[in-house]
Formats: sequence, structure tokens, C-alpha cells
Amino acid sequence: MAASVADTLDDGEAGRNGYRVPAVDKALDVLEFMASSAETLTQTEIAAGLGRSIHEIYRILLLLEKRGYIFRTQSDRFRLSLKLFELAHMHPPVNRLVECALPAMRELTANADQSCHLVVREGQNALVVLQIDSPLPMRYSVALGSHFPILETSSGAVLLAHSNRAERDRIVERIVAAGEGQGSRAEIEARLNEVARLGYEMRASLAVEGCTNISMPVRDHTGAVIAALTVPLLPQKAARFGREAVFERTQAAAEKISAALGWSDSASSLRADPERRDYPFSD
Repeated sequence: MAASVADTLDDGEAGRNGYRVPAVDKALDVLEFMASSAETLTQTEIAAGLGRSIHEIYRILLLLEKRGYIFRTQSDRFRLSLKLFELAHMHPPVNRLVECALPAMRELTANADQSCHLVVREGQNALVVLQIDSPLPMRYSVALGSHFPILETSSGAVLLAHSNRAERDRIVERIVAAGEGQGSRAEIEARLNEVARLGYEMRASLAVEGCTNISMPVRDHTGAVIAALTVPLLPQKAARFGREAVFERTQAAAEKISAALGWSDSASSLRADPERRDYPFSD
């Protein structure tokens, strides 16, 4: 991955003036390499991973740290900050996703008496890009910009289950090796296969006792799953709607967002249909 930036510049510029900016190459290589790693990295590990000397990347790391793109831990290791996330929110595709989702999510919270959030995948993490609170005084919500290990969330399971097989296998392998998978390799695969078969995940939250996650895929104009819409259903006396109603309204909201992004499928696998055998509220 790291070599791709320089290679792209070489190929793209060769036909014009062959101009290169080595310092920019190095900075982008460092950011891309760090983004591909789920762990914090030492200066030595970064240099080795890029095939460069420590001297070559020393000033680059200092500059990226000064500009807020990376953080240095107390153990003198480096990790990415959220600055790239902040910049990404200025980017039209993310803006479009949020703009398309906002009306449907506001309607969902009003008609479900529950909070909801929108999540995208960032490497092996689930990243919250939009959060709408329940109108009720008591509510459960997650902070905008929060990162979670991908399989600790239903949103992450939905996103990973709908990833291409090679990418899914690579991430699962890393999760299992790190012991972060909430089960064995076989159990993880069974969970993801079931999510892919059903088209959603509804299960007890792994993080909050008494909360049920209802998570649905959001598709772009090509049909690719680019986000997950999740309601952390918190039962309470003041809530007017039961789990079945919230489930159906969450599916409908996911379809509205997908339609706003250009996806169209009259035979939608997302639509709540009581006649379907995998519909969870069938008798």
C-alpha cells in the first residue's frame, strides 16, 4: 500500500513533467501505512514497514505529530488521530451520506422512541458518523466519532458480513489472531454468515446489558453496503412502540437512506415482510 502513492505519482506525472515531491510521498506513505495497522507503531516499525531508514521518516513523524495527524503515546509509539476523520467529513461522499441519512434518522427516532446511529467501517473498526438521540428523557446513545472494534457491535457485523470475501477473511484472520473476536473463528464465521443471510442483525448488545441492537445495511447506488443504521433498543415504560414496530421502522429508514443514495431494487432484501421465513416476528 505504501508504495502505491509514489508509484501513482510517477505513472501519472510521467506524461507531463515527471515532477515529484519526495516529502509529500513520505508523509502520505506514513499515513497510509499507519491506517493499515490496527496497532500503535514505533518509529522503527514504521521505517521498516515502509522500507525506509529511521532518519528518512524522523522529520515526517515530527511534522505529522505537530499538525495533529498522529499522536505519540507515553510508550513512544504512534497512532493516527481523528483529524483525517474530521477532514473526511468535509469530503462530498461523507457529506452526502450524512445529508441523505439525517431526515430518515430524525423521522425514525420520532416514530420509534429510540436513539439511532449511522456507522461506517474504518479498517477493523466501526466508526460512528451520525447520531440522533431519542426524544424520550431516558435514552442510550453513542458519541459521534466513536471507534469500536468491529465485532463488538452489530453495525460492524453487518458491515463486515457484506464486505467482499477476501477483505472479510483478512479482517477476521487479524481479529482472531489478536483474540478480539468474541468467539472462535467458526463462531465468528457463523455469525457473519447468518447476518449475510438475513440481511441484518438483531441481538442483545455486547456492551450494554438490557439493550437490543437492531442493525440494517445502507447501500449506495451500486448496491454496495457502505454503512449500517443501528437502533440500540432500550425498553422503558415511556416508549410507545415495541420491538417489532422498531424493527420494521429501522428497516424502512435504511431503505429510505439507500434510495436517497440512488439504490433501487423492487425485490429489496431489506424490506420487512411477515411472510418471509427469516422475519424474526413470524409465528
